Amino acid sequence: MHRLFTLLFITTLAAEPLDPGHSHQGEAFNEGPRQEAVIIEGTGKVHLPITTSWEDGQAYFDQGLGQLHGFWYYEAERSFRQIAAHDPHCAMAYWGMAMANWENPERARDFIDKASSLATKASPRELQYINAQANYYDGIPEDAKARNLELVHDLEGIIHDYPHDLEAKAFLACRLWQFSEKGGIPIPSHEAVDALLQQIFSTAPLHPAHHYRIHLWDKHKAERAIDSAAKLGITAPAIAHMWHMPGHIYSKLSRHEDAVWHQMASSRIDHAHMHDRQLLPDQIHNYAHNNEWLARSWIHLGNAPEALAMAKSLLANPRHPKLNSLEGKAHSYRYGRDRLLEVLEKFELWNETLMLAGTTWLEALPESRDELPRLRLIGIAQSELKQKDYLMETIAKVEAIKKTKGQEPQKARNNGNRKAGGKANKEAEQINKTLDELKACLSAIDGDTNAALTALERSQRPDFAKALKHLALGNEKKADELSKATMEKSRNQTLPLAARIEVLHALERHDEARRCFGELRQHSSHLDLQAPPFVRLLPIAKEYGIPDDWTVPYEIPADFGERPNLTDLGPRHWSPPQAYNFALASLYLQSNQLSDYRGQAVILIHYLGHSCLHCAEQLNAIAERYDDFKKSGLTVIAISTDDYTELSKSQYNYASSDGPFPFPLCADPDMKSFRAYNAYDDFEKQPLHGTHLISPKGRVLWSDISADPFMDIDFLLNESSRLLKLHHSK
Repeated sequence: MHRLFTLLFITTLAAEPLDPGHSHQGEAFNEGPRQEAVIIEGTGKVHLPITTSWEDGQAYFDQGLGQLHGFWYYEAERSFRQIAAHDPHCAMAYWGMAMANWENPERARDFIDKASSLATKASPRELQYINAQANYYDGIPEDAKARNLELVHDLEGIIHDYPHDLEAKAFLACRLWQFSEKGGIPIPSHEAVDALLQQIFSTAPLHPAHHYRIHLWDKHKAERAIDSAAKLGITAPAIAHMWHMPGHIYSKLSRHEDAVWHQMASSRIDHAHMHDRQLLPDQIHNYAHNNEWLARSWIHLGNAPEALAMAKSLLANPRHPKLNSLEGKAHSYRYGRDRLLEVLEKFELWNETLMLAGTTWLEALPESRDELPRLRLIGIAQSELKQKDYLMETIAKVEAIKKTKGQEPQKARNNGNRKAGGKANKEAEQINKTLDELKACLSAIDGDTNAALTALERSQRPDFAKALKHLALGNEKKADELSKATMEKSRNQTLPLAARIEVLHALERHDEARRCFGELRQHSSHLDLQAPPFVRLLPIAKEYGIPDDWTVPYEIPADFGERPNLTDLGPRHWSPPQAYNFALASLYLQSNQLSDYRGQAVILIHYLGHSCLHCAEQLNAIAERYDDFKKSGLTVIAISTDDYTELSKSQYNYASSDGPFPFPLCADPDMKSFRAYNAYDDFEKQPLHGTHLISPKGRVLWSDISADPFMDIDFLLNESSRLLKLHHSK
């Protein structure tokens, strides 16, 4: 019934007039990539025969299949859309789009409904693939376990009928792992799933299903996937995630040097792809997680500058209400903020903390859940630097938050909103913990040992840092126990090892300290000797006859696999692409070229002509706030699909009585500029709404391209100001 309703809805929608920029195929097509795909070398050697009238359709399908195996969903959907654009009757193209939206079930349903409507065009095997997904999405949402089991059985059915179908086996292995994580179906035997994967590798040794083998053993027995970790990158070298995943195994095995190499490789490949396709970083699956993992790996290796640079790189990325905000955990902004706080605290960068606290890197935030960690770190830094008066001011700020938030938990409970009440109670608990810790730190500044011990009991500091504090307070037994437990739990991590050496040296257990120092040196190849925790080891090194530069180069293990040159893969950090230099006629026969605005920051609007009411709303909203744009140093240019003679109609629609638009309207009926800025749907041959920020040196710092114009003017102004400060030289 649901499928029939959706098909009727799509058909009706296509028959009715559509808003400019909206897909003729239905709402699901308004999102996702809308620019054409190209064949990319290195997405995996996979093949599943499909029925298509387009001569290149099979190649693009196999590419999309490989991208699915690499969780490169955005690009997989692009590959499948390319097929549908040339062969709209290819049922498996829409199956592929549904698979690419595995994490977005509403869109996936619409795509699989479209595939089902083309069932008569599909082969028996294709129909089994389509029906498997259709059955899954037709299942009762509340009974997720039953739906998951049905999909498993449907995939097994394909394998029974087509025993040599490697892709069905690969997807079955993937779903078995995924359903064990969240779907309520525990894996009864990891060995059985591994045996299924081995069937694939016996035929195709470099099949990208090595990805699923890593996930299978990642949390269970990581060493079982060491062979897959060595091979995965070369199975699909163009897919960044395939270089990221081996890092999971190496991290679990405490091989942090190998993990950091893989995260760097993944990051560089992503950055190269972003530059080529003019994508924002957070448009790429797993990008932010990969780079925050890289920051954590740098922390484990004791490299404060690299960890700090990675955290700042995440924070510098363009922000977007839908793609990159503090809401949710999987965005650059959230991860960058968390890693920055972690680096500053673990490496005891107290002066740097206070310097950054007044900048865009560590700015004050309105929500207490975001501001509390910042105030806590500032207070700890002030405590460590004995800045008592400033610490009292920080405590007062936390108390002000408590006063504002104090009644919220009770209100949430009284309103019957248990979820909101639990969230508010958790926030209240965090406020109290922060206050307790900072107040104890304040007493400790005055030499109150009991207060200092209380501060440690209530502290949220890392355990290795607590061990050193206990040592300073004369609590040698606790320092010994805590530093030993932390070192054993955090195997091969340099900061816990350094703390353990300090404790053992202070306890005059020199043989143990020397052995621990030897262990630290084995993992010192990336270590920053200027960081405070390692500076304190210099006199100990001298005492033990260890050279001042006690770092040791890392030797690549024999089981590591191929290791391409990192610089060949792409840049270290995201860099904004060069803007297209348009030259277009505007009203009153004036010519406008982007190069004429060199040295000025430009807000560039692509709008869909005078007949688009949504565009008129956006242009009017910007015109009404034009003084704010000028104060921010922003020049506005609007480019229309209208020809020169029709531009005046947009001017006529302007609702203001203050005269003409305060910014130029340019004619681009050939839509060359629209195409150059990706504000064009290659699949449906129609323009899209685009809003872009271009730096004074002609780089595209931010974009929003959508079926609808971007209307959050406050966000646009604030984010433009932030990005221009960060990229003032670009």
